[in-house]
Amino acid sequence: MSVFRKIIQAEEHSDETELWMLPYSTLMLMLVILFIVFYAMSAMNSQDFETALADLASTKPGSHAAEQAKKEIALARGMREFVNKEKMADKAQVVISAQFIKMKLESPTLFDSGSAELKASGMPILEALLGQIKKMDNLVIVEGHTDNVPMHSRLYNSNWELSTARAFSVIRYFINNGIDPKRVAAHGFGENRPLFSNDTEDGKARNRRIEITIVRGEQKP
Repeated sequence: MSVFRKIIQAEEHSDETELWMLPYSTLMLMLVILFIVFYAMSAMNSQDFETALADLASTKPGSHAAEQAKKEIALARGMREFVNKEKMADKAQVVISAQFIKMKLESPTLFDSGSAELKASGMPILEALLGQIKKMDNLVIVEGHTDNVPMHSRLYNSNWELSTARAFSVIRYFINNGIDPKRVAAHGFGENRPLFSNDTEDGKARNRRIEITIVRGEQKP
């Protein structure tokens, strides 16, 4: 075999190798991009995300959007600080995303078993939340949730009725203390949206909850 023929074969082999490497490098690039996306999504619920929003809002100081963003950030931080100060981490959870700020409260925090009457011991957390949302114009949605144990009482014939009554008790408190009724909504889901398995007592206890959601962004009339 001539030297020239060997060179041609080597070049052909080199071309095949490079063609194989092209999709491999593309695959690696896609994996890197996917990793970055997952990392960004994991940061959505962190305080770093809130800090980033604050920095973004400060780029247009004085605008309505900037002022609203600052209030939302203050609300989220205030809720977390209250939960930590009152050592309520086992009873309350604050969830933050780009769309909403949500506080999840175990039902016993606000209500006795089978009751939709707000407990005096649960009022401080509602008062703290009220003080923040009165400064804002965001939509507030309150949801009531229960476990799957059937409910039959003199007042409520189902978990659906109980969960709805509890949600209404919370928004009634907000309305009676100065929140515009147009800003609030109540939903009762009964046992239909569990976060945990109802096969254990712990799961049932965690499914009995109130969720207070502050919808982020300017609300259109």
